[in-house]
Amino acid sequence: MAIANALKGLGLTEVDAVLFAERRTQSEARLDELARRLRKSPPLKAYPGLTIYAAGSYARGEASIHSDVDLFFIHNDIRVAVEEPRLRGIRVLSAVIREMEEGMEFPPPSNDGQFLNIIPLKSVLEHLGGAEDDYRNHFTARMLLILESQPVYGIPDYTASIEALIDSYFRDYEDHAENFRTTFLVNDIIRFWKTLCLNYEHRRNQKEETRKIKQKIKNFKLKFSRLMTCFATVALLSSYNTIQRDELIRISRLRPLDRVLLLYKRVPGVKEPLQKALSLYIWFLRTTASSTEQLEKYFSKKENRAEAFRHADDFGALVFDVARVSADSTGTLRYLVI
Repeated sequence: MAIANALKGLGLTEVDAVLFAERRTQSEARLDELARRLRKSPPLKAYPGLTIYAAGSYARGEASIHSDVDLFFIHNDIRVAVEEPRLRGIRVLSAVIREMEEGMEFPPPSNDGQFLNIIPLKSVLEHLGGAEDDYRNHFTARMLLILESQPVYGIPDYTASIEALIDSYFRDYEDHAENFRTTFLVNDIIRFWKTLCLNYEHRRNQKEETRKIKQKIKNFKLKFSRLMTCFATVALLSSYNTIQRDELIRISRLRPLDRVLLLYKRVPGVKEPLQKALSLYIWFLRTTASSTEQLEKYFSKKENRAEAFRHADDFGALVFDVARVSADSTGTLRYLVI
């Protein structure tokens, strides 16, 4: 219950702190069981260099009984090649879907399995920041790998993938070792956040009312969980005048909640807005711990939508205050804007 004690030290109530801790324990147990099943899978064993990691609520340690699990697949083709990668990949994906739906009884993969494909690590590194980065879904996969991932298969290649990505952000380090800032990575995280917002605006051009309700729910979750994922990291990195590679790798292995708790240790002045923000986040977790049908029913009422987005706006303002206080402590605020 270390996480509960840390949250109580920040000022959260016993009930709220315990809810965070229970969600994390349950999420970890489910991912551990999935990992145990995947380790036994012959198709996965026949694909050397493969790593699979969870993102979303399970990776953040916040899942409810209604949460689905988002999985991403990377092949460390820097280390090892695979013969017949397409055919073997089909077998891998089929085996994983079967374990998710039949073995673990998870809901079906989100977005009709949009991210169920195996991405070569060389390609991720080659296209980092380029025109095909987002087009190939590399952008989402690599940002979530750094921002909120938990491995469920192939831990050595998972670690190697994170280290290779962090090294890409450190390519100018040797020339600026005394005053190196993570501006490249912070800009990429902010770009990821802006891309999520733009993608929402594109999808919301729906005329059919049911789809509108679904998009409002997505927007609501975006304003809480995705904002937390992105700006917990931005705020923490803004507290460093300079940072070493190994420290950034360690930060990448922390969950968003643990990053803001580390930030609090580094910059105690964030306590008030952070405590208020996490109290609202608890409200968000309780509100979204419902089935799809229950959530749609809740958001179909105008007064409920007004309440939800009022809280979301308040949460965003508080997270901004956290990031501002952190960046002011090191004089890095302007790098978040210009």
